[in-house]
Amino acid sequence: MHQQALRQGILDDASNLLLREGLQALSMRRIAQIVGCSTTVLYTMFGSKQGLVEELYLKGFAMLRQTLEAVPQSDNWLEYLIALGEAYRAFALANSTYYAVMFCQTSPEFTPTKSCIQQSWSSFALLVSTVQACIDAETFVENNAQEVAKMLWAVVHGHVGLELTGHFTDSASAAARFNHTIRIILAGLTHRQFFD
Repeated sequence: MHQQALRQGILDDASNLLLREGLQALSMRRIAQIVGCSTTVLYTMFGSKQGLVEELYLKGFAMLRQTLEAVPQSDNWLEYLIALGEAYRAFALANSTYYAVMFCQTSPEFTPTKSCIQQSWSSFALLVSTVQACIDAETFVENNAQEVAKMLWAVVHGHVGLELTGHFTDSASAAARFNHTIRIILAGLTHRQFFD
């Protein structure tokens, strides 16, 4: 029990350091100083910096999953997909350091394992099931929920990535462009035009 509490405390401190100072501040020595333990303890618990960052990577995806699951469900599946996209964007903008760990591979000491990537994809189960609902309702002309979900994710991720790297500096314009982009993509997937 003590070891589990210590492990969680280390991850909390590493998370706080990540949020305050960014990924470049995450060193085993620095975390050990903040926690008040030796680097040996960190290496014993996590194996390496790779192991510690992996925990933060998985935590980021767990946070994203919680964010998406908190979106109120709607009977209008298309509007619900738009709301999920907007929640994804809001998460990325509010948690840019976690987002960097999750997607940008900004740490040379960390490369997600195949197992990590498979676990991260579970965060998108809600997106896949919502796309499947659109397919079942014959709203979408495509019939592969996994592929459609990946395509939607790629579009959303691309827009968010450009925004996070300073290409879309006007937040209001970026939000409007984001919403319009999703609607255009959904229009291409449906039997009808989907514009206000």
